[in-house]
Amino acid sequence: MLSLVLLTPNAVAANGIEQMIQESNLFKVVFKESPASSVREVVRAVRTHDPHLILLDLGEWEEASALVAQIKRFNLRAVIIGFRPAWNRLEQLTFEEAGIRDLLQEPFSPAEIQTIAYDALHREHAVTNDNILAFLPAKAGGGCSTVALNTAAALANSLSKSVLLIESDLRSGVLSILLNLQNRSGLSEALQGSGDLTPVEWHQLYAEASGMHLLLANPAKRGPLPSWADYYQLLRFVQKQYDFLCIDLPEVVNEATAEVVRSARSVFVVCTAEIPSLKMASLRCAELEGCEIPRERIHILVNRWEQKGRLSIKDIEGNLGRPVFATLPNDYEHVTDAILESRLVASSTPFAESCQALARKLSGLPDAPQARSKFALLQKLAKITG
Repeated sequence: MLSLVLLTPNAVAANGIEQMIQESNLFKVVFKESPASSVREVVRAVRTHDPHLILLDLGEWEEASALVAQIKRFNLRAVIIGFRPAWNRLEQLTFEEAGIRDLLQEPFSPAEIQTIAYDALHREHAVTNDNILAFLPAKAGGGCSTVALNTAAALANSLSKSVLLIESDLRSGVLSILLNLQNRSGLSEALQGSGDLTPVEWHQLYAEASGMHLLLANPAKRGPLPSWADYYQLLRFVQKQYDFLCIDLPEVVNEATAEVVRSARSVFVVCTAEIPSLKMASLRCAELEGCEIPRERIHILVNRWEQKGRLSIKDIEGNLGRPVFATLPNDYEHVTDAILESRLVASSTPFAESCQALARKLSGLPDAPQARSKFALLQKLAKITG
């Protein structure tokens, strides 16, 4: 939840606004001052709570401007949102000059508070990690989690990147099963405490495996439904700690996970070369564009690809109306072995090599030279020894 300080000299308005804010389940009022105390006392309280947002009554501008000037001296993280019944253009310019760019016309609704808070926070404190990669299944059973896991591991191990893999499917996450990890806590706890996470708390939330950190879901204890603010704060907390943030998403984007796809540099829809999967991939792409994700950031990964399959890459691209970003082979035996043994797919296998190639592409590196297979070397040796 987003911490909020409410400042108004009107006690009746303060109580009404506080009740409305709390019913939204998005904000937590950590301090309320009405009627206003001295500027010094209010500023001290604001510094103590260090909120994400300050909701400030601008009705008495002379008093409000003095308070804003004192708050701005301390360079706090809070975004100030002003409210009053009306204002003219000259007054708006005065507010902006004082550092208040976001205004609510009183009376306002919970939806209006949420909208202005979203815009203000993303403008002033945007998620800035350029390497957020989201993996979204076209439909269940297409191997999206396996692709996300092994691609993230390739970034970490083959390219020596610091990687966090977030499993955002609170209901059906399988990464802990694929790696046989017992997570005492994880995504639910991280989202619930995302607004005030400390490095010590963070160390207790993630698991370490396969050369990277994993924030795992626990379907047995999903916790309350997260909001966009929970994911926003989590991404803000972890963004500077890792070179890459990889997120394994459920197939349907909701209001909370929309924050992930909007922050991502690329969203990969993982499908197979089958008509039902391709139809669902087309639907997923349309849903993502409905979340205002630019078309050029939505990419197609074809899993379990077979060169001699019924559908060619050209057929798939024609069906989807967009290019295929990469393919991963139908390496059933090696992938199944990895699942049975609770490990990554062995690095020398076709599937793992494709994940390594994808990792290089995501890192902006050229393709690695094709390794000569052991079988080819044995053939050459046989010819030499005759």
